[in-house]
Amino acid sequence: MYELLRELSNRPLPWSVSTVKELWTRPHLATEMLRYHLSQDTDHSSRKIEVVDRTVAWLDEQLDFADKRVVDLGCGPGLYARRMAKCGAEVTGIDFSANSLEYARSRDMQNVEYLEADYLEDELPSGFDIAVLIYCDYCALSPAKREKLLARIHGMLNPGGHLALDLNGPGAWDEVGDHVEMDERLWGGFFAPGDYVGFHKTDVYEDEWLSLDRFFIVEPDETWQIFNWVQYYRPETAAAEIAEGGFMVSAITGGLDGAALSDDSRVIGVIAEKT
Repeated sequence: MYELLRELSNRPLPWSVSTVKELWTRPHLATEMLRYHLSQDTDHSSRKIEVVDRTVAWLDEQLDFADKRVVDLGCGPGLYARRMAKCGAEVTGIDFSANSLEYARSRDMQNVEYLEADYLEDELPSGFDIAVLIYCDYCALSPAKREKLLARIHGMLNPGGHLALDLNGPGAWDEVGDHVEMDERLWGGFFAPGDYVGFHKTDVYEDEWLSLDRFFIVEPDETWQIFNWVQYYRPETAAAEIAEGGFMVSAITGGLDGAALSDDSRVIGVIAEKT
């Protein structure tokens, strides 16, 4: 136990450990993540429906979904995909969460196809006019994986195709801080159906504009961890990184619902064209 606690007390090197898929593929966590996705009481996992509606409406104004082929990367339970299809798009939703895709397919929406795949590793379709990556999924990836993903999206898009994504902005960075908590059945049983003790430790990496939420879960017969890295951006660093990936940035906003950008925007919305 000493070695485990000693290891927990140390800060790992940035991006040195990854458990991205654990939240979506561990059976109990996958169920909880879907519940949070659909909840209208919290913005954890997904934004509330009124924001989803506003986002799709604004993106439709900017990009005109009608008769376009759209890929929704990290589509989850299809909240955005279904609404883009209602705007006239032919949508392909891609996610590695079988649980979320089962829910999405149960909604029986025309002009939407769902593909269970890892958008970083698996073979993906191409010929799309628009790619969307929503709810700051991009910010959970290491620099190398972000570079790889931008290259993959570039290859999926037709000439002149557009990418729309959102990122954690300066306002979100200002809110993060070092934090430690421990509780029996941390977060009300979110991590396991039975008894457990959960530790939550947040480390902030000032120079990298990076944070790590680390969850250490001790069950009677198993001990495991979740490492949730979060990258934060200024508008200029966001624009530079997207441009480096082969895109010309055409709009930077305070979110993909068209909110005005400010010095304390919690979210940065980016629309960029493939070059």
